[in-house]
Amino acid sequence: MGSIVGFTLTQGLPPAEVELALAAQRRVVSAFDDVHSLSLAVGGSRLDLWGRGDLSDRVQRLADGSVLALVGSPHGRVSWRDVTFTQLPAGRSQDFELPWDGRVILLGVGVDGQQWVLWTDWVGSIPVFHGRRGAGRIASTLEPVVIAATRPSADDIFLPGLVSLLINGHFLADWTLFEHIRVVPADSVTEWTGDSVRSRCLWTVKPSKDRYETAWDELVDEMSALSQRAITDTLKTAPSWVLPLSGGLDSRLIATVGADLGVDLHAYAWGPARSVDVVHSRDVARALHIPWTHIDLGTAYLQRYTQRWAAWFGSSLHFHGMYQMAFLDAIAREPPGPVVSGFLGDVLTSASLHLHTDPDACQIYDEWYRHWTADEVRTLLRVPLDGVLERVGAEIGAQLGSLPGTTFQKAALFELWTRQHLFTSFHPTLADYWRGAADPFLNRAYARFCLSLPRAALDGQRLLGDVYRRHHTRLATIPGTYADEPLIRTGRYLSKRRLAALLPAALRRGPLRGFRTVPPRMDIECVQANGWKALWPLEETRSRLPAWLDVSQVDEAYRAVMASKKDMRPLRKLQSVQALALQLLDR
Repeated sequence: MGSIVGFTLTQGLPPAEVELALAAQRRVVSAFDDVHSLSLAVGGSRLDLWGRGDLSDRVQRLADGSVLALVGSPHGRVSWRDVTFTQLPAGRSQDFELPWDGRVILLGVGVDGQQWVLWTDWVGSIPVFHGRRGAGRIASTLEPVVIAATRPSADDIFLPGLVSLLINGHFLADWTLFEHIRVVPADSVTEWTGDSVRSRCLWTVKPSKDRYETAWDELVDEMSALSQRAITDTLKTAPSWVLPLSGGLDSRLIATVGADLGVDLHAYAWGPARSVDVVHSRDVARALHIPWTHIDLGTAYLQRYTQRWAAWFGSSLHFHGMYQMAFLDAIAREPPGPVVSGFLGDVLTSASLHLHTDPDACQIYDEWYRHWTADEVRTLLRVPLDGVLERVGAEIGAQLGSLPGTTFQKAALFELWTRQHLFTSFHPTLADYWRGAADPFLNRAYARFCLSLPRAALDGQRLLGDVYRRHHTRLATIPGTYADEPLIRTGRYLSKRRLAALLPAALRRGPLRGFRTVPPRMDIECVQANGWKALWPLEETRSRLPAWLDVSQVDEAYRAVMASKKDMRPLRKLQSVQALALQLLDR
């Protein structure tokens, strides 16, 4: 069965612009021997699809001649019989709900090619960008493809979007770095008809108070059953899987369910041997008796992969994620299988404690996840900012205000539709190109359950912790990144902790290695080893950056990165400026 990884859809563009778009598309797709393309003409539109296997399995021509394409990695068997409508009339698309869970886009093109309609999953886990040039239009899962076809200049940079990128590392709502290029919202249906583009929220997943009166033991058992069912349904779709196993609870849950099912599961961890993820994931793999491999990524991957990253993601987010490209290349000769991960992180099972959401500061996250502060942006940027920061703050406030539920439920949905949609989604996107990808927690029943819980169940991941204590006891005794202490503190653990406290760090080895872990700082190590070469294209655009920003502040952030690995924020500052610098290159 085939699998579509991405698409580009054009209509009315001059041949030269179409060729520019296809060239940008080929720069990504041609890197993979097992990824091939399929082109379809639908009326006046051209649809380019790429993926693995027989892509026609994921394409359906309806009775009226219109075409449907299923993009992504839906859970379960794909059956077009589940698509209950037979044509794509305007006004009915909002009544249709995707019959699949998982990373999914359903794209429809009307018989004359004039009407497009696109449904996203409830996280928008496969971002779609769109724009116009003259009377023509384009939509693609690759932002650089849309930029290549619409050819915006530096004069078209959207300042509110730039400010959000510099402060938060990504954009808000449907913003991008350019005024006339937009991204399709999560959990929505978007229709292009003639010159108009209209997106409507589907609310397939939204907060409720349905379980505010449910007894605690019932909540524990229901969360366990729903998560196990979601993971099982996903793991049944392939004979073997690659699992990036961190020190958190989500990948650990996938590992234990997979081990119980007897799935062919191979776990991996990357980073320094003493990093918290590597140490604790190895202990989890040993407890579950599943194969585990440590991958040393070295210190050259930023220099090696950054230009390739730019070809993929352009300026759609800050330049963070090349370590995963290095990891996926490193396991090319390992056993086959798609990548299974919980890219939703702890958003569903915690109270979004990292959110700051201060509209006045234009800041979504707490201080540790911030890039530049609003005050720093005011002095960093050399372009007029009259009303720009206020617009960013107003957009944050408007998005929060439009969401249903209590304050903490609004925060969870806000994070799903911003950080998870516009930033964290790069994880499964990259994995899909290399091997295929799936996320069991992209499951509507599980999400609706989590968004129906009282806050007390989510603070400190309390409910999920009790799921481990009751149903996965052997893993509850293993520490991780989720807390300072394991969920169950055994006498053996307490004895090791007392012994470790008496020893210098250098002697905490063997069974005491868990008390000598270090946080991962691989990107910083790459910069310290390779200097500006690891931060392309900052040096290549140094003569052009002063027209936009105070380069002395960029240099100050660089010196901070070279001097210490303790604080990640100076590097994040540089990574967000890299996204701007990409658009200042001489093309």
